[in-house]
Amino acid sequence: MDPIQLWNAIKQELRKSISQGFSFTNYVDTLNPLQLVENENNTVTLQLTTTYEPVASEWLDTNSSYYQAFMQAAMTATLNLTGKPTFIIPSVTYVSPTPTTLFDLPDDQKSETTEYTKNTNLASEFVTQSILNPEFRFETFVSSDENREAYAVAQAVADKPGTQWNPLLIYGGVGLGKTHLMQAIGNKVLERTPNANVKFITTEDFINDFTEALRRGQKETEAFKREYRSTDLLMVDDVQFLAGKEKIQEEFFNTFNAITRENHQIVLTSDKLPKEIPGLEMRLVTRFGQGYSANITKPDLPTRVAILRNKSDLENLSIPNDVIDEIAAAVDTNVRDLEGVFNQVVGKMRFSNVPITVETARTILETMNFKRQRAITIPLIQEAVANFFNVTVQDLNGKKRNKEIVVPRQIAMYIARELTQDSLPQIGRAFGGKDHTTVMHSTEKIENAIENDSILAEQVQKIREELSNG
Repeated sequence: MDPIQLWNAIKQELRKSISQGFSFTNYVDTLNPLQLVENENNTVTLQLTTTYEPVASEWLDTNSSYYQAFMQAAMTATLNLTGKPTFIIPSVTYVSPTPTTLFDLPDDQKSETTEYTKNTNLASEFVTQSILNPEFRFETFVSSDENREAYAVAQAVADKPGTQWNPLLIYGGVGLGKTHLMQAIGNKVLERTPNANVKFITTEDFINDFTEALRRGQKETEAFKREYRSTDLLMVDDVQFLAGKEKIQEEFFNTFNAITRENHQIVLTSDKLPKEIPGLEMRLVTRFGQGYSANITKPDLPTRVAILRNKSDLENLSIPNDVIDEIAAAVDTNVRDLEGVFNQVVGKMRFSNVPITVETARTILETMNFKRQRAITIPLIQEAVANFFNVTVQDLNGKKRNKEIVVPRQIAMYIARELTQDSLPQIGRAFGGKDHTTVMHSTEKIENAIENDSILAEQVQKIREELSNG
């Protein structure tokens, strides 16, 4: 049998069992047939290659859905081709891709590709390899009303990288989906342009790669620069960890300029706005803010329910609605914690004969230190602060500037920033339409004052405890 003819026949069968779109495009269509090898046990191995290392890793797992689907598809394909089903084993090997770009090189630059390849091969010896999670797609990101803006901008960047929103900075608390949304951009770009030079790293990866390049010498340092600065799409997680590292910030600044100068795209994530990161150089603060900053906030109750139901559907599980509601009501911290509890419930369903009920869910929640509790909202914070300082909520939301009102107002804004996932503009609107810079100033002032004023620190702690105890 001809390997190309066989592979085409198998692909036709795989189209029936593997969902079209991302999965088929990236994990089947990118494979290239190499040769057929007959084995001693009357089986045949179809050797294939891919330029995507995560794809090769997935096909190495004999329990993966792709591998299992291939085995069945191959039996059907060989029956149709030869009249006799043959046991075909897939063997997928990763091969290093030829460097390409989203943009055509001018003729006078094509001679540089040989040197580029040398640098790329040198860099591959120590530079962190970019691996995207194939599950992090726009289709699997459940967005709340407050996060629709971030979702929409991310989609716009994926559709037309390097044009308008550059860089895109996605910021928010831990475990809220920043990395998911960022990698969804990368996966979308690769789905449309499989040979695009897309790189995803953490800030720690960048720091380690640059430090190792410096340690190795001048050639490796140049290879590092070429590796990073030639990307079509660079995605960097947790840029707040650049703070205080002057040499690293200088290199990142130069990398940033080299990429954006070519109108290529940068996407960043952070736990806060750049201007709120102490130790981040002003030139980086300015660069990071020149594109679009999108805030990811904590999911509200309806969104948490939707996330759990979406995961349940994806895994073909039948989890009672009251169990999902119980989990969603108890886990109001972040998406990561929500999925952690969900996985515990799934494990209980699969590995024990105990039916999943609300009581079972509560037991799991208690072992993970979660319990159903009321959500802490800005109105609750305003009421608690007003009662504590013997003022009114109207005073907090008004324009009075006397100290008896200003300090409680600043404390209320500080606690709202701390205990809710509302953005600065959202907090400002809740306090009578204050500007987000006013909120930022208020929170910074209280944060600094608490360090030196034990009475103020005690007052803030008492209000926190009152809110937590309900």
